[in-house]
Amino acid sequence: MEEGGCSSGRWMREEQGEKEEARWPAGVCGLTNSGNSCYMNAVLQSLLSTVPLVEHLLSSHTHNLLANPVVGAFVRLFQVVWQGHTNCTSLREVRAMVSSLHPQFDNQSQQDAQELLLVLLNALHNNLKKKGARLLTRSTQRSRCGRKFAGAPSAPAESSVVTCLFEGQLSYQTLCGHCEEHTHSTQVFTVLSLPLPTDAHKCSLQDCLSLFFQQCTLTCGDQKLCPQCGVKRDTAVLTSLAEAPRVLVLHLQRFGCHGIEKRKLRTNVLFPLEGLDLNPFLSSPSANHTNYSLYAVVNHTGDLNMGHYTALCRNARSGSWYHFDDATVREVEDFLVQSPNAYLLLYSRQPFHVPDIPRPDLPCPKT
Repeated sequence: MEEGGCSSGRWMREEQGEKEEARWPAGVCGLTNSGNSCYMNAVLQSLLSTVPLVEHLLSSHTHNLLANPVVGAFVRLFQVVWQGHTNCTSLREVRAMVSSLHPQFDNQSQQDAQELLLVLLNALHNNLKKKGARLLTRSTQRSRCGRKFAGAPSAPAESSVVTCLFEGQLSYQTLCGHCEEHTHSTQVFTVLSLPLPTDAHKCSLQDCLSLFFQQCTLTCGDQKLCPQCGVKRDTAVLTSLAEAPRVLVLHLQRFGCHGIEKRKLRTNVLFPLEGLDLNPFLSSPSANHTNYSLYAVVNHTGDLNMGHYTALCRNARSGSWYHFDDATVREVEDFLVQSPNAYLLLYSRQPFHVPDIPRPDLPCPKT
């Protein structure tokens, strides 16, 4: 976790005996570590690789929101990375903005990347949404039987670029274990938090999805109130995917508790770069738009007390994968994307096209 300047974010090439500084493709830029900010750097690299979000923030109709401290901080960072002339930049403005909204991110200590991602998406949504839009929900968190259960239908949504890209919908079918009363409800999500098998050293991402969507029974303290019986009963719950998002964010639940002891699961989750099929988990299976392509991975190495975040992202302009370790950037082969340290996986329902971005001449940022 390097602090300071951006020298390691550059690379050199030699031509005819002379050293020449080379530039990465647009959208590839190192981010300096300002003190345990690797978690923020890694998450922002994944958002900087989300082409529809990039195009929206850099479009002309977003410019009238530059005075907004949240939107302005994002836009200026995205401008430097996609329109600027540097291989490395600072997150000073973005970090100050996040800290002003959520003081827990202002203590120079390591934070959870998934929690930060939700904070950033909520901040963007709340400042870009149409009047009257509801807040985004947090990620789906598992209960004792498997997942958070939504007891009431979701409120109708008005859109922002965040809801249009990242929001999906879960369907819950419930059955009372006493009277067999059947109910249905839905819940929107932006991140799916997937369980890992606790007794396996290796599994597939499909295994994790199957665990999340398997039928479970709510008992004891998790019983649900049956409208027919008028009391809480054991309840069978079947979860399915009612609406698949354009951008699917999967959170591998590596951090948890074993009794009173906190621990990290080091299960090697094998995930596909292409062709992730969600059709088996849809409420109404369809042959259309259920295969996803990976475009970003946030990795976590180390343990709960001493860890480090990095990112692997596919650049839509070059088509190549890049490894981002704070200010240090290197191009990697596709087969190196698979990692036992994966923590967040970002998939797109349709492959990203080369982004359509204006190219103003911007000054190099001060880092």
